[in-house]
Formats: sequence, C-alpha cells, structure tokens
Amino acid sequence: MLQNLEVIELLKGIPFEQLIRDLFLYSTKEPWFFTEFSFLFIFGIFVFFYALLFDWNIVRKCYLVAFSLFFYYKSSGPFLALFITQVTFDYIFAHWIQKKEGLPKKLIGIIAILFSLSFLLYFKYANFFIENTNTLLLTHLEFVDLFLPIGISFYTFQSISYLVDVYRGEIKASSNFLDYAFYMTFFPHLVAGPIVRASDFLGQVNHPARPTALVFKESFVRIILGLIKKLFIADYLAKYVDMVFATPTFYSGGENLLGVIAYTFQIYFDFSGYSDIAIGLALLVGYRLKENFENPYNSTNITVFWRKWHISLSSWLRDYIYIPLGGNRKGELNTYLFLLITMLIGGFWHGASWKFVFWGFAHGMALGAHKLIKDKLPDHFMLKGLGWLSTFAFVSFCWIFFRANDFVSAIEILQRIGYHTEWVDFKGFWFSRFELSLLILAVFVIVLIPLNWKKWSIERLYAVPAFFWIFFLFVSLQLIIQFRDEVVQPFIYFQF
Repeated sequence: MLQNLEVIELLKGIPFEQLIRDLFLYSTKEPWFFTEFSFLFIFGIFVFFYALLFDWNIVRKCYLVAFSLFFYYKSSGPFLALFITQVTFDYIFAHWIQKKEGLPKKLIGIIAILFSLSFLLYFKYANFFIENTNTLLLTHLEFVDLFLPIGISFYTFQSISYLVDVYRGEIKASSNFLDYAFYMTFFPHLVAGPIVRASDFLGQVNHPARPTALVFKESFVRIILGLIKKLFIADYLAKYVDMVFATPTFYSGGENLLGVIAYTFQIYFDFSGYSDIAIGLALLVGYRLKENFENPYNSTNITVFWRKWHISLSSWLRDYIYIPLGGNRKGELNTYLFLLITMLIGGFWHGASWKFVFWGFAHGMALGAHKLIKDKLPDHFMLKGLGWLSTFAFVSFCWIFFRANDFVSAIEILQRIGYHTEWVDFKGFWFSRFELSLLILAVFVIVLIPLNWKKWSIERLYAVPAFFWIFFLFVSLQLIIQFRDEVVQPFIYFQF
C-alpha cells in the first residue's frame, strides 16, 4: 500500500497538462506496453465505453480499431503511418490476387509479399547487409540510422499469411476494409504476437462473444498470471541475467551456468506472460486468441518442444516455409534440408545477427537428428527422462547465443561453464543470493508440473466463491506492486 500512496503523491505534483500529454502523446523514453499502469488506466476507460457500444456492430468495430491504432501510436509513434500504409496496400493486393488467375495472379502475389517484406527487410536488416557487404567486399558503405518499429516482425508475418491464404483459395479476401483493419490492428496481439491467422480470427470480427461470468474470471486469471509471470518472475530473474551476460568473465562457471538457467526461465515467463495478458485482454472484449505456449519445458524431445513453444511462429514456419519447400514429400535428404532452411529463417527472423542464424541452425540440426533416430528409440520411461534432460540442456545451450551480446560473449560463457565450474560455486550462490535461488527452484518446479494438472487447478479456481476472488485479486496486485521495478523492463519479444 505504501507504493500506492507514493504514486498518488507523485501524481499530485504533476501539472494537469503534463499528465494529459503523458497519457495521450507518444514518448520515445516511455513506449506503451501492457504492464504500464497508464495503459491499464486508459484500458479501463476504453472497456467502459466499449461495453456501451457492444451491440452496435460498426460503431464497436470502429471504436476498437481506433483504440488499437492509438495503442500502436503510443508504442511506436510516427511508425503508425507505416503500419497503416502496409495494412491498406495488403487489403488492395488481396482483392487483386482473388480476381486474377494464372501468371497475373502469381505475379501480383509475389509483388504483394515483397511489398510486405520490404519494410521488415529495410528497418531490421539494412545495417546487417551493409556490415557484411563491407566485410566481404572491403567497401565502406555507411550505416543507416534506423529505429526498429515495434511489432513489425509479427504484423509482417501476419499479413503474409493472409495474402498467401487468399492466393491459395483457403480464405476469401475480406469483404470490407474495416474488417481487415480490425484483424490486423487488434491491439492484444499487435506488437508481440501471437501471430494470428485470418482463418481463425476474421469469423469472430462481427460476432464477438458476450462476456459471461466465467469468461470474466478466465480473462482476469490470464491477465493477473501474465502480470505475475512478467513483473514478479521474469523481471526479477532479469536483474541477475543482465549482470552475467554483460560481463561473463567476472563470474565463476557456476554463476554463469545459473545465469543461463535463469535466462531460460526468464524468456519463457516473459513471453508466455505477454501471451497470457494478450489472451486475457482479448477475452474481455469478446474475442479468443489461440494458445501460444503449452508447457514447452516439459518436452521429452526437441520436436515436441517446437510444437509447444511460440506455437503461432512454429506453425507459421511449418505452413508457409517448410511445407511449401516440400516438407517430407521430396525424399529423406530434402526433408532434413527443408527443416534446416526453415529454422535458419526462424533464427534470422528473430534478429539481424549471425548469433540468431546459429541459434536457428542448431535447432534445425537437432530437429533433423531427432527425426533420424526417433523411430529407432524404444518407448521406455528412463529414455523419456533422459530425453527431457537432454532437450532442456540443449534448449538452454542455444539460449546462450540467443541472449549473448555477440559470439565472443557466448563463447566466454561456455568457457567459464566448461573450465571454471566448481560445486562450491553453487553453495556460495545459495547463501549469497538466497531469494534468487529459491525463485529458480520454484520456477523449475512450476515448469515441470504437467499441463493437465495446471488446467485442472485453474478450473477449480473458477469454481471458488466470490470472496476468494476478491482476496486473490488483492494479493496478486499487491505482489505485482511490491516487487515490480520502478522502470519496468520491456517484453523481450518487443525487440523482434
């Protein structure tokens, strides 16, 4: 409660005009995301009027699109114009594709996809190509001063999936621009996913579910759990992770190893927390997004891991890269090659750096290796246990390259772990960082709990009396307020 009073006292000293500017104007220092109290405040006002407009279909859609665009403006400022441009042209291209046949249809489809990709390639990869061109050709091209628009990787993949589905005839182009704009701009998934398919969402646009008591409970549980995952777990782990990955040579091998494990949990709780909040917010306004995580660290092999981790991306890569390349239809050798290419693209999608390419390469090789041996392994519980341990260890190893500042730092971490790890490191860590040690152990247990047990527990939670809900919300909010940092860390996937 003390922090609440401090916030109130702080607000008292802010001029009204400045408060309004902070709430409604974009700031490069304070971009909007779900964990900002200013967002939660504005969203509360939005929901009140949304409920009043719920039965007026066109007005409701316009109102939600306007709020979504405002949300993106608060997140990315002037790049809103770029986003609107892409949405508009994708809508036009989709109708052209639908009206054409044969070669004209194919040409328009290629142009449409290249147009969508052009923004992503320029803002995210221009300097990467300049750097590598200078290295290979000994040129002196100057780097471009660029700021990556938040969410561009997600909404680009979403627009491509829409254009390809229209081209394939799997869906029809949206009959009006408002419906397509609603699908593309819907704020819960806009800046960090999940990547939403038009076939899963367009049918809901004009038929939102009227929230029931059960839906309200589900949405609040998802939002609260998402906030706890992000603010209470991921951001707390981030403090130690940032220190270790910034200067790995300053820490012992054991401390580096625990830093890697902490990041393995941080990225999961950070991103799954975002997905939980997005799903909960969507439910509050009558729409359901698909799950994006299904207990991935419980996987007993790397193939199962990728069916449970960032599901919207892994299924996108499967349906729009792997299968079009040929999938498993063009021979065994090509199947392994297509897997590798798919994961290389997935790695490169995450960032303009060779460390991400290596991360994708490693996962592609692992997927191929598992595909090669999976039918030869006996179904034995001890092998499943070994499979879980090796999968968790491999995924954690790959996260080193994903998180490290560069290849040199990643190698330094591996060297510290490989050559400078002693058991006394862990004993010292336990006593010197007791709270962090307990948190790492706790989240280790949490991620190992079977998914059906978690679902059963949440279903029991929905059935408890109303007074317990009040207590649950109060305790959860107090935990979030007490343990959140003054400056909340952006969600990790904002940078992608």
